Amino acid sequence: MRRLFGLAVAFALVGGCVEQSPDAPSEDDIRAAKEHILSTAPTPKYAVNADLEDKLTYLGLDVDVDTVTPGKAFTLTHYWKVNKAVGDDWKIFIHLEVPDSKKSHLNADHTPVGGKYPVSYWKPGEIIRDIHRVSVPQNWPAQTVEIYVGAWKGPLRLKVTKGPKDSENRVLAVKLPTTPPKEVERKKIVAKKVKNGAIKIDGKLDEKDWKDAPSTGVFVRTMDGLPTDQKTEAKLLWDDKNLYVAFECEDRDVWSTMDKRDDKLWQQEAVEIFIDADGDGKTYVELQANPRGAIFDSWLPTYRGNQNDWNSNVKVGVKVDGTLDKRDDTDKGWVVEFAIPLEDVKGREKEMKNVPPKVGTEWRVNFFRLDQPSGKTQVGTAWSPPLVGDFHALDKFGVLVFGDDKGNAPNVAVEQPKDKAAPAAPAAPAGDKKGPEVKKAALEGDPTQKMAPKQPDVRLSPGALPAQ
Repeated sequence: MRRLFGLAVAFALVGGCVEQSPDAPSEDDIRAAKEHILSTAPTPKYAVNADLEDKLTYLGLDVDVDTVTPGKAFTLTHYWKVNKAVGDDWKIFIHLEVPDSKKSHLNADHTPVGGKYPVSYWKPGEIIRDIHRVSVPQNWPAQTVEIYVGAWKGPLRLKVTKGPKDSENRVLAVKLPTTPPKEVERKKIVAKKVKNGAIKIDGKLDEKDWKDAPSTGVFVRTMDGLPTDQKTEAKLLWDDKNLYVAFECEDRDVWSTMDKRDDKLWQQEAVEIFIDADGDGKTYVELQANPRGAIFDSWLPTYRGNQNDWNSNVKVGVKVDGTLDKRDDTDKGWVVEFAIPLEDVKGREKEMKNVPPKVGTEWRVNFFRLDQPSGKTQVGTAWSPPLVGDFHALDKFGVLVFGDDKGNAPNVAVEQPKDKAAPAAPAAPAGDKKGPEVKKAALEGDPTQKMAPKQPDVRLSPGALPAQ
């Protein structure tokens, strides 16, 4: 349920949340953007020269591949000429589609020049070079990808007055052939089994079992699989009753204003867990928590078919190393610890294959983090990056294997990540008055807890009009 994201790309778009931000660019952003403001007109590989009313001319684009391989990211370099100031709140959209069909519609909306130069700041006479990475999923159902561009503001789009276009005021930038993707091995992690009752959900991770827990390694950016500057990792344990997941998040600006159950946590800072226990690619649960210890949970009997009135019995503990919501200082990070009842992953199903698990059982899972430092655009990272702007890309989920008390499972060899993991946020010294310590170990789906009405979690890019 959720956002289509930042360079956001997504199937079945309906509107919502992306890695775009209304924040004004900083002076550093403007300086960095200057190298992408060209003094002479480029000669793009794919020249288009489409006019959007009297304000913008889309000159064309370069693509770093001749043929698109589904599941593999590629680079688009767009060139825009500014004829007149566009005005406030206008944005650029990028759509990738199967020809003559919107059944496979991907949205790569983003703030231009790496989030540093919004359209409303473009000046007449400038030529803007905008570079970003995109991909289409491995199951792309066509031999061609069509790429459309344009400008939008709320329900409006600039009219395409010249050049190749469709009936929806989108410039047809290029048609690229695709090739069958190579088989990609899924990421895999083995969870270590611990004694019942050995883990206390308080966000401190001071039990010995956590010291030796298997780690996902450092998360990477969701859209292109590249590193990010604030590291995140997840560790996994289990016992006869619960799956335990601990996220350790580096964070120089820990904040969140949301404290009610089922608030739209994904709009600020949060971590997320997706579990498809029977591996059918259809039924799954989504769990989230934020630095305040607020919980979001949903059962999905079909892809994006959220049933938000379902409540899990998940327990969450959070520990912040810093001052929560003090935006003008420097924090170190936060830890969130989940205890997920094994029976909860069935959602509303009475019975489900692989539940409860035993040693050697495999579930399909993925882990995400959303981070939004002060004055910056939101960044999404993941264990197994979807490479499209859809955290619900079930085909990109990794594999969780339930191991024994040594962290081993039959016929499974999993190489531990070699990258340096994010450090756990240590407990504050006794008497430390630096800021509020968040402890939410009691958030367990208690029906007596006051709940806000659940809202649809679409997390899609607003650059696309709602699918009909």
